[in-house]
Amino acid sequence: MKLNQDDILPLPSDVGALANRINKATRGSHSKINNLINLKIVFALRDARIYRQGIQAFYHVFKTYEEVWQVEMQRTDESGEPTRIAKILQQTWNPAITRTGPLTADLMFYYGSEEKFRDPVMPEQRAFVEHIREVCHAQPHLLLAYGHVMYLALFAGGRILRSNVARAVGLFPKVPGQTQDEVAAKGTNLFRFEVEDEEALRLEYKRNYELATRNDLTEEEKQDIIAESLDIFKRNTDCVSEISAKNTKALAGKFGYKAAQAGYKMVLVMLALFVFYSIYSRLF
Repeated sequence: MKLNQDDILPLPSDVGALANRINKATRGSHSKINNLINLKIVFALRDARIYRQGIQAFYHVFKTYEEVWQVEMQRTDESGEPTRIAKILQQTWNPAITRTGPLTADLMFYYGSEEKFRDPVMPEQRAFVEHIREVCHAQPHLLLAYGHVMYLALFAGGRILRSNVARAVGLFPKVPGQTQDEVAAKGTNLFRFEVEDEEALRLEYKRNYELATRNDLTEEEKQDIIAESLDIFKRNTDCVSEISAKNTKALAGKFGYKAAQAGYKMVLVMLALFVFYSIYSRLF
C-alpha cells in the first residue's frame, strides 16, 4: 500500500509518538554500539561458521517473541472478546515482516539440519529467550518494544547488509551451475522482505504502530516499553559479545592474533543493524 506524504506517521518532530520516544531513550545504546564497531571493516566476512552463530542468536530472539506475539494476539477477556493489548498487537502485526521463516531458511543453508540450531546453547542466548517468554507473557505490551527495535533495525540496515554479506568472500560455497548471487540469496533471507516495495512496507508498519499505540496504551505501559527497548539493546550486545569472545579464543589458538581479530569483526556484523537503525531513525 502506497502512502501519501501526508499519511506518513509518526512525524520525526512528534515527541509524543512512542516510536520517537524509544529512539530518543535508546540513543545512548546506539552510541555504545557505534563505539564497538568500525563500519569500514565490519563487512570483512570470511568464515561462515562464525557468521551462522551470529544469525542463530538472532533467530532465537525473533522466533521466541514472534511465538509469544501469536499467543498474546489471541488472548481474550471474560466476555470472549480480544483484550485491549491483543487488539493493539493485532493492529500492529504484519505477517510480511516476520523473520522466523527467513532465518530458518538461512540456518538450514548453513547448518543443513534444524537439530543443530533449534535450541539456544549459549548462556546469554538462553537467558534472553527465557526473559522474553517470562516478561512478555506477564506483560504482553512489552512485545511492542521488540516490534519496534528488532523489525525497524532490519528495515533500516537490511538492504545494505544484504548486499555486503552477499559479496563476502568465503561466506558462501561454490555450487556448480549457480552464480555467487544465486547461492548468496539462499543464505541472506534474514535481510529480505518478500514484498514488491520494502519501503512501502516499512512506512505502513510504522504508521500502524503509531496508530495502535498512540491512545490505547497507558503512560505506565509506554514507560515499560521504553525500558524494555533499552534492555533489548543490552541483551543483543551481550549475546554477540558472547559469540565473539568464544571465537576470538578459538581462533587465537588455531590461527593467531590476526585471525582472532577478524573473527571478532565478523560476528559484530549483526550489531551493525542497530547502528544503521540509529542513523536512519534520526533522519526519518
